[in-house]
Amino acid sequence: MAVDPLSPVAPARLRALLLPVGNIKRSRFLNLVKRLQDQNVVRLGDVSPDCRPNRNAFSPMAFPTGMIVYDLSISVPPISHLDLYPFEIFREPLVIIAIADGTELPGPPEGTGTYSQTQSNGTKPCNYPTVEGLQLLQQELNTLKDSHPKSLVQQLLVFDYAAVSKLVTGPDTVIWVPRPEAARSTTVKTVMCDITSRLLGELSGLAERIQEWPTVESPKASSWGPRRKPEVRPPVSEKLQHRMTMPAQLPGANGTFVDASDTNFQPAEHDSPTTFDEITRSIQVSNRVTSSIKASSKPGSKEHSRERMSAQGLGFVAASERSKSRVKGRLNIVMGTLFLQAGRWPDSLKELAEGATIARANSDYIWHAKALESILQCLLMLGWAGMDFRIPQICYPTADKFSKSVSQTPSLSHTELYSIGQSNPENRRVSLQNLANLLPDLANNILNLYTRAANITDEPVPQLVFSETVIRLARILATVYIRDGSLDDSALGNIVMNDSLKFVRSQERPRGTVSLRKSDIASFLFRALPASLGTDVPITDSTPILVGMASVLSSLGLDRKNAFVLQLLFSILIPGLVQARKIGAAEVGIHPAAGLSALNYSAFEMNALDAGPGNMEESIRILLALVGKIYGVPGIMICTDNRRDLSRHNSTAKSETVPEYDSVDSIVDRAFRHSVMNGFGDHTLKVEILKACINLCEALPDFQGVLQFTVDLLQTVKGTLMLLPDSYLGLPVIPLQEQVRLFNNVKRTVAAAKKLGDSNLEAEYWDDFMVRGVELVNSSDFKSPVRRSRTDFGFANVEERLEKKNPFIYSTFSKATTKRSEDLLIAEEPATFKVTLQNPFEFDVEIESLRIDGTGIPFEAAATHGLWLAPFTTQEYYISGVAATEGTLEIRGCTVKVKFCRERIFPIFKNFWKPQKEQKIKRTGLAAKEPFSERPLSWSSNASRSRLGASRKGPEPDIVLIKVIQKQPTVIIHSTSLSQSAIMLLEGETRSFDITLQNISTCPLDFISFSFEDSSTPQLQSALNNKENLPTDMYELELRLSTNPAMTWRRDKLHDYELSIAPGETATFTIDIYGKPGLDNAILKIDYANVCTSLADLPETFYCRQISLPLTVTVNAGVDVTRCDVLPFTSDFAWDNNKLQQSEDSRTSLGDKEAIKSMESSSTPRSITQFREAQFSQTFSRIGLSSFGFGHCLLLLDLRNAWPNPLTVSLFVNENISDGAKSPDDKLKHNPVGIHEIFDELQPGHISRFLLVVPRVYIENAQKPIPSLNVSNKRQFVVSANKLDYEAESSARECFWFREELLKHLRGSWKDVATGRGGVIDLRAIRLNARMVDALRIDDADVTFSLRPYTGDSSNDKTIENGIDSVSQTGHSKFTVKTNTFLTLSATIINRSSKPIHPLLRLQPSLRHTPHAIALDLSKRLAWSGMLQRALPILEPHQTTEVTLGVTALCHGEYEIGASVEEIRRLNPSPPEVAMGQGATEELKDSAATAPDPYFDNFFIANTPKRRRIWHSRVPCVISARD
Repeated sequence: MAVDPLSPVAPARLRALLLPVGNIKRSRFLNLVKRLQDQNVVRLGDVSPDCRPNRNAFSPMAFPTGMIVYDLSISVPPISHLDLYPFEIFREPLVIIAIADGTELPGPPEGTGTYSQTQSNGTKPCNYPTVEGLQLLQQELNTLKDSHPKSLVQQLLVFDYAAVSKLVTGPDTVIWVPRPEAARSTTVKTVMCDITSRLLGELSGLAERIQEWPTVESPKASSWGPRRKPEVRPPVSEKLQHRMTMPAQLPGANGTFVDASDTNFQPAEHDSPTTFDEITRSIQVSNRVTSSIKASSKPGSKEHSRERMSAQGLGFVAASERSKSRVKGRLNIVMGTLFLQAGRWPDSLKELAEGATIARANSDYIWHAKALESILQCLLMLGWAGMDFRIPQICYPTADKFSKSVSQTPSLSHTELYSIGQSNPENRRVSLQNLANLLPDLANNILNLYTRAANITDEPVPQLVFSETVIRLARILATVYIRDGSLDDSALGNIVMNDSLKFVRSQERPRGTVSLRKSDIASFLFRALPASLGTDVPITDSTPILVGMASVLSSLGLDRKNAFVLQLLFSILIPGLVQARKIGAAEVGIHPAAGLSALNYSAFEMNALDAGPGNMEESIRILLALVGKIYGVPGIMICTDNRRDLSRHNSTAKSETVPEYDSVDSIVDRAFRHSVMNGFGDHTLKVEILKACINLCEALPDFQGVLQFTVDLLQTVKGTLMLLPDSYLGLPVIPLQEQVRLFNNVKRTVAAAKKLGDSNLEAEYWDDFMVRGVELVNSSDFKSPVRRSRTDFGFANVEERLEKKNPFIYSTFSKATTKRSEDLLIAEEPATFKVTLQNPFEFDVEIESLRIDGTGIPFEAAATHGLWLAPFTTQEYYISGVAATEGTLEIRGCTVKVKFCRERIFPIFKNFWKPQKEQKIKRTGLAAKEPFSERPLSWSSNASRSRLGASRKGPEPDIVLIKVIQKQPTVIIHSTSLSQSAIMLLEGETRSFDITLQNISTCPLDFISFSFEDSSTPQLQSALNNKENLPTDMYELELRLSTNPAMTWRRDKLHDYELSIAPGETATFTIDIYGKPGLDNAILKIDYANVCTSLADLPETFYCRQISLPLTVTVNAGVDVTRCDVLPFTSDFAWDNNKLQQSEDSRTSLGDKEAIKSMESSSTPRSITQFREAQFSQTFSRIGLSSFGFGHCLLLLDLRNAWPNPLTVSLFVNENISDGAKSPDDKLKHNPVGIHEIFDELQPGHISRFLLVVPRVYIENAQKPIPSLNVSNKRQFVVSANKLDYEAESSARECFWFREELLKHLRGSWKDVATGRGGVIDLRAIRLNARMVDALRIDDADVTFSLRPYTGDSSNDKTIENGIDSVSQTGHSKFTVKTNTFLTLSATIINRSSKPIHPLLRLQPSLRHTPHAIALDLSKRLAWSGMLQRALPILEPHQTTEVTLGVTALCHGEYEIGASVEEIRRLNPSPPEVAMGQGATEELKDSAATAPDPYFDNFFIANTPKRRRIWHSRVPCVISARD
């Protein structure tokens, strides 16, 4: 494993240099190094002792539980570091391991065997291979020995030689390591043990030579670098220097306790105490200082004696003794360091304690501090190995440095040394806790000693040594802080082996545990920062210092301080890298842009990293992104950093992975991060940090880093995520020149990378919301298919037409759903898409290719090349594509290749999104970078450790769903029978034209339908929207809208096979067009499709294409109704015709008809009077012959000819409307009696009056509401907008219903004989008033009269014959009688309604044609027997009753008897089963089923006046008396 050069126990490691020899590849060498680094820890108990004499000083048997931790490095230390020897021996490689690749060596030649050689350690001989080239490898090893003279062991390792199947040693310092397949699991470990055995033997010789050194020099700052200046900051002001965690009575070397007052710990000046702890500490420090001063002034004090002797002139002798003592102490420290690296930790602790004591006694500050640091490292190694230890007295800051002289230096006995290496868990735990409590004071003591050396002596410690010491001590303190003030196994594993460490905080702390704060550790750490970077320390040494400081600050979570340190690192790296690149490129002879990695490729030179240059550059980018993240810069590399954060914080959810960069989730996450980071930190500082990152990557040069951080800078300065159309809001925050410079930087970097052979290097595009919309564009030639259903073409059943309707007009629970219009695409047909792109910057963007990314079905999109996106705008481009099969096509984005950028998929973000600002600021500091949470998370939510907020609404991607249907035909209009698509009509005229369609596709057409639009429909719909319309007007408008369509398709004689058009074929269809008022243009729409089924089996929904043919229509006026009137008509004509013979009447009628037709066809002129008399004669002769009855009235119509040609007009009256389905001509042929026809010729511009005899109408309920033909208008609880009273509403309803019944009997048509035109007359212009309705009405109750002779004795036949002769009927109610004859008058009352009537009959005789006063004087003229007014029993519905009255005319004259029927009281209708038979009941049920909803008439019924009804006889009985 790779070791940390700034590890707290780095001085305790033994450095071994691994170098390649012979032919070996870099990757191969690194793999072999990895095999050795996995076994860098060697236990002394596994090492064989050296058998050579005088080589037992470092024998592994003395402490078999000890361990040697190797620093297996592949980098040669700088010369300046080697000058620190022997002060820091760990910097000098004591072992040189040459690694050779056995696979590169030739195999053993035939006939050549191996020879034996005895090993240097005296083991039995073994065989080793004889290989050609082995001597060259040994020569290279000797060369390495000469280049590293201070190395003790030089070993050659040959790996994976083919002829070696086991570990072989020889010749000399050569070890043959077999292949991993043939080797054991302990093979490499055995190799390391063999090397360690030789090393321990050589260390004995080195120790002997060290003991013979006359002097031991301290490291010179001038030889290593500039002199380290004294600290300008007051060192004692640091909180850690005030810590006094040890009790006053401390254990001595022999286990006894000494008084704390015997120490002379002299702290420097400090600021005034401000807290309780500082006040207490200052009092203790003052007491100690006072005690030290008193102790030093005693007569027996060594220092006092020295000063007195110096004053007496004995200074030279004292200085000589002091120098010898210093040399002895330094030798002890050096030996202790060797024992520490050799794993002999008890011996190291003994030597270091003695050396520290001597150094303290002689004021040798540098070596004193070094000894204390080495003791601390020795104690940590003992604790890591699981052994018990005792902290030497010299480590306590309150110890008296003069209590032990040089001659009285304590030495640990063999028993004490043996006890140190024992494993006692309880004592070990106590010792580790004591060491943790001592750490703050010990660390401050070490730094104070270095500071004193710089301030007092001429031997200042080099800045590198001081800074690395501070970093190592700070790392130990940070580890103790993370583990809650304790040194447990996890903390020791992190310190020694760099294991992972978890943050721990316990609820209860043991008493006396040291309490550390991050701020104190950070202040302690910043003492490692040189006063002037680049001058005091070279760049090669200041860089590890700053990196080490950043590592400690990162572990403490001090991100701001960490970013500050890294920013300093960048400030010294950039000029250094630029200078190194220039010098190195000049030496090698390459271009400076090739980078430092290219320089390494020129020769096999290894750097400090155990990875290739690509990993080095990526590590630099991660470091730069970390700084940007702290300052609040959102970018690409932050996502890479999030991956590391997720793996650390979400260890329980290992299945979570960071989404891909192009995915929607990643884009949304970046959008939220951008919105959060945009409000965090200073924007100018962010820009400066990113510029520094770009400059550093350019200095490396790292092209990928330059592109990434340039993109990050563009994303940071972007004013808005999404642009609004035609808006200038959200401009970038930097000027246009800066934007162009950044864009040119991207172009220049990509171009440089291509010149150097890296053609795949491209930048990420800086706008994730580039695609703002994708829409399907309908083709202009052929319309896109539309969705149709069976009901649209009238193929639905009755059940399918029933729709579920809400009974409420408004419901609060209803939700308005807006359905997105369905996009349709036809398989195998090209389609056009509109793509909207945005550019939020002020420079042009060149798009090399753009295509739509479709999924779901095979989709081939054509790529568009050479597009330019204008600055700060949104633009639309059109792209084509073809779907291969039917299905659902999903378009989630577009694949865009921007020049100099990577080709990627951009999702569609159609809706504008803007991040919402936090209404309440609840997060400060670095916590403000986290996403906003709407509410505090619960404990369960915290347990999930979700990095996102509870709820957030981000930009929503748009997915375009397009339904692809099967291949459809394409039809065009081949020709029409109209010229210029125009036609002229008269009102009521129907004309037809032909249209020919051609199928120009390869797909057959098997379904076709015609629909129409005309200009009259919008006019009618607009009139219907007028709320002031009366119900009658609404009905007329709805009727015009629903009946008599302007255009119809004549398809009566077409079969199903005639409705299909094969590919390339044509078909002709006939269309009828009807002349309606207001029709000036129309559109013929043709729906066609390929449904592959018959019309009866059509699916519920299918898709049709549609083509249209616009028509220009001119409708001129023809025959108009200008005036009408209705007059009463006598029923005598009907009575007379009924008396005639049917045969004679038929012949007379046919003869009249032929006469009229012959007259019409004759060219001889004839008077209009004669022409009309013939028509009237024909009409009157038919009255009463039909089954209708005798009730008729006269209809007068005035018609005007508005056409410039004469028109022949025919009017038809049909008395029997039950067969209304037949045309008037057919009715005239089959039933001429019930049809009355009046025809005449109208001259242009003239008005002619027509007289029609129409039957009177009976309507049972003429007060029922006027219906609405529109179903949507049939709603409940609708307040009428027309404020009409009851009389006006009742009159309007009666007029409406009687007019509707009248129109059912009438038909009218016209014809232009000259041109052959013909049409119908719109008789709905007829309007009725109350007088006309009264003439047309048949009342609910009516009275008819009959008169017969009185027959008192029916047996007298002669009397009966005389009576019959005395009465004769001359009309419907006219009788001629003889005077003085007894007559019987019968009055028959008829109830036509469906309600019972309780009638009161009143008869009123009078003289005819006389004034009212004379008409009632009948006493001497007319006599009657009985009551003229009488109450009758209840008359049931549809029943009749007869009342008789005896009458005698006393004198001749004309008498008139009128009648009236009045209700005595209102009756409720009787049940149908009781009042009528079963047949009538069924009829009532049918009528009830078709009756309007009674809720619609509640208001009218409520206002109906409650009064009795009365009916008068319309035809009185006329009696003409003759003598």
